Amino acid sequence: MPLHEPSPYEILGIPLTAGVREINLAVGPAIKAARHTRQQIQEAAALLRNPDRRLELDLQQPLPPEPVDRAAELLAPALAEPLLTIDRPPLPPASALLALHRGELAADFVELTPPAADPEPPVPARYAADLSVLPQIEVPD
Repeated sequence: MPLHEPSPYEILGIPLTAGVREINLAVGPAIKAARHTRQQIQEAAALLRNPDRRLELDLQQPLPPEPVDRAAELLAPALAEPLLTIDRPPLPPASALLALHRGELAADFVELTPPAADPEPPVPARYAADLSVLPQIEVPD
């Protein structure tokens, strides 16, 4: 299974600027090369011959980036220096780490004293629940 679906340009082996003549001329060699099925080649050619569908395809696929000449020259100053330098202090001796670990364990298992039980604040009388909040119910006799 391919990682990506080849574009019609890749199927026919033509550049993005190819005209109808180049598309028609590319069909025969593409079929002979047998890298794709005849149906894929014919569908790719039909899509690229239709100007509306080709425009839609071209708008959906971004143009490949232009090659950069002198890339090595442009990147040389940045590549001359190390990309990341980390200055780490030396590790403490193992006994210090063990003492730190024991201190953390002791803190994890310390018994917490329960907080002082504060009674709930009183509810003001105007917000207290009484029978006035219930709907009126008629009791049959």
